[in-house]
Amino acid sequence: MSTTTDSERAEQLSLLRESALSFASKESPLTRARALRQQLPGFDRGFWAALAEQGWTGLLVPEAQGGYAQGLTEMAEVAGALAAQVAPEPVVPVLVFAGRLLAHAGQGALANQLLADLAAGTLLPAVAWQEDLTGAKDHLEHASTRLERTAHGLQLQGHKRHVRPGAGADGFIVSAQGAEGLALVWVPADAAGLSLHSRPLADGSYAAEVELADVRVPAQNLLAEGPAAVAALTRAYDETLVLTSAELLALIRRMFAMTLEYLRSRVQFGKPIGSFQALQHRAADLLIQQELTASVLAQALALLDHPDTSATARSAMASRVKARASDAGLQVAREAVQLHGAIGVTDEYDLGLYLQRALVLSAWLGNGTQQRRRYAALTRNLTEQEHA
Repeated sequence: MSTTTDSERAEQLSLLRESALSFASKESPLTRARALRQQLPGFDRGFWAALAEQGWTGLLVPEAQGGYAQGLTEMAEVAGALAAQVAPEPVVPVLVFAGRLLAHAGQGALANQLLADLAAGTLLPAVAWQEDLTGAKDHLEHASTRLERTAHGLQLQGHKRHVRPGAGADGFIVSAQGAEGLALVWVPADAAGLSLHSRPLADGSYAAEVELADVRVPAQNLLAEGPAAVAALTRAYDETLVLTSAELLALIRRMFAMTLEYLRSRVQFGKPIGSFQALQHRAADLLIQQELTASVLAQALALLDHPDTSATARSAMASRVKARASDAGLQVAREAVQLHGAIGVTDEYDLGLYLQRALVLSAWLGNGTQQRRRYAALTRNLTEQEHA
């Protein structure tokens, strides 16, 4: 049982925030993000090793596997600091989506070893679960990829889309349909029959399509199956939605700050354009979007870090915050470009880096419309349960 008081945790979070912001601004300037655009794999493994030296690759990993067993609130500080510098490393896809999925999938020997390697910074796993072109998949428990048991182990046949990271991943946690329902299988990146096609994203990073053509792996590569697999994937998905929202909030804050600075410094008709009432109203609207997103994110982090939160409440909260952050990110990006005028649409101006990243993150794992649809279904189920 933890004896840390609220004030002590607040101080710890403040120290972590300061450390992460200092590291990110010093070690990952925006020039680094520009240099890595459209350069496979889209990020730097050397920088990933530096993240491991900071201890951040093991932040969410259980202590038994060499991690620090911290909460999503702590991870949000690191993810937000790196997002504020548009760092291209797939921190949330790897450390949150794949890492939490491994932690939730069970305590098998393989999962424990993969988690230990993840904490050490030597392994970058990716989750390969989406199959449709649009990414508008609402039911995580279904997969078209087929899993068959053979005398020699497991055999996989299927196609996955929107896999992040792609070319830089060391292996994939693949969702597939087997005899017992949904299954999660670890497939090394060099497995025979696995082929990968990288697809550039708006921000210069990459996702991948993964083809599984009669891929064979040992039976012990089965991480989870049936209801346990569904529960693990759903929980990791929900946690990833929340941490992606933390990244979006960091982008919103930077775009808003850049816009305010421009309104204060750009002079027209002999006075700063920020003194014009019409532009002040538009800036106030952006502040409202920022603060609403921050408020909902704080609620989501507290709810998901609480051990007694039900699965349905967790999923509903995750969809709620992702819908809010996705819409706010796009609105702030559009308004920031308009308030900057012509300079806002130039590639040389740093605002474009934030806008392009917001485009990618707002759509990843479901945009605002998709998450509102999921939220409506989940809250309807909650209401029915309360009245049953």
